[in-house]
Amino acid sequence: MKPVEKLRLLIGEEKVIIDKEKLIPYSHDASDASPVMPMAVIYPENTEDVEKAVEILYRERIPITPRGMGTSLSGGAVPTPGGVVISFERMNRILELDTENLTITVEPGVITGDLIRAVESENLFYPPDPASLETCTIGGNVAENAGGPRAFKYGTTRHYVLELEAVVGEGKRITTGKKTKKWVVGYDLPQLLTGSEGTLGILTRITLRLLPKPPSTFTLLAAFGSEENAARSVSRIIKNGLLPSAMEYVDGKCIEAVGQEIAPFLPSGTGAILLIEFDGFGPEFESQVERAYELMEKDGVIEVFVASDSATREKLWKARRNVLPSLEKLGRKIRHEDVVVPRNMIPALVEYTRVVEEKTGLMLATFGHAGDGNIHVNILYDEGQESSMEKAVDMVIEKVWELGGTAAGEHGIGLLKKKHLYRELDPVTIELQKAIKGIFDPLRLFNPDKVF
Repeated sequence: MKPVEKLRLLIGEEKVIIDKEKLIPYSHDASDASPVMPMAVIYPENTEDVEKAVEILYRERIPITPRGMGTSLSGGAVPTPGGVVISFERMNRILELDTENLTITVEPGVITGDLIRAVESENLFYPPDPASLETCTIGGNVAENAGGPRAFKYGTTRHYVLELEAVVGEGKRITTGKKTKKWVVGYDLPQLLTGSEGTLGILTRITLRLLPKPPSTFTLLAAFGSEENAARSVSRIIKNGLLPSAMEYVDGKCIEAVGQEIAPFLPSGTGAILLIEFDGFGPEFESQVERAYELMEKDGVIEVFVASDSATREKLWKARRNVLPSLEKLGRKIRHEDVVVPRNMIPALVEYTRVVEEKTGLMLATFGHAGDGNIHVNILYDEGQESSMEKAVDMVIEKVWELGGTAAGEHGIGLLKKKHLYRELDPVTIELQKAIKGIFDPLRLFNPDKVF
């Protein structure tokens, strides 16, 4: 009996598809990695389905790619030739929202935005907020250790993971971590699984910690005449002891791409913007807002627009979240480089992107989470310009390392950034990490060809 027939017999015919037309959406993700058609797509509805599927696939030596909604920008959700995709679209339930202990337990297919709205309805707060929150899933967020604008103040997904259930090699189920705030019994496997990009195990249940919702939020849109001035202001604000919940940088090319969504809020001569948000309590919170304006004046801020109501605030954040989709609408291919540099080196990185443009003839558009130095460098190119694109990537990454940074901040290594890993990590560290994978996944069937 063929493996697909075994799967259909064991977990249900309606949970396994092989129709080629229906497989096409699962052959690629949001990156520019080359598509690969999977042999089949499996839609588990519970952990038992995952266990049964992995047991069969492991026995048959078939590669397995777990998938949320395919929003990966590094090729992490692209299948392996001859492999199958396990899609978590049907495992999308919120299992428990514990308002007394401030935890939420969910299945991996829950959309991040839905989780955020669910906890806020109880006056609670889940800080990680990737730009794709209306389409990405919590399982994908944990697999990639997703961040977002609020990561500067509140940290990334890993700071909220308490307990994980996962299926590892041969279809074995493990539960690791605890719902308690403190836990030191054994190695911290939840943190190891977080950010592992589906290469160690397949997540089936996730418990996250929550916070009380901050009572006040204040959003500023600061317009600068140049990208360097905006970038310098980031370091100045933080150096002076202010702690915004978010500090987003957007360059002139991205502003132009977003167009009328952001234009009404900006004065003429705007070359870059900072979208800064403070949250907190009382007079101390309000004084930070006033101090931020004073500091930005030293870097030649043209104008600061204050979002005086929640509707305006949402418009500003919608425009920010639409930066990448707006660049994609320009009709060109995009290589997304997700780099991090020390905050005081952001101006140098931004300035260097112009050098890359001159030497490659390509357009580079930058935006990102300036508060923690995480800048998304987007390289736009056309068919036939792949070699120029690769040259641009190499130039950017070399500069990032020169500035004391890292090649990947929150999008993962996936398929596209593997060569960076081999240059950024030493050989002993790489071999140690490969050995860890071998313990969780002896046959190396979980999302193979990713990371290493």
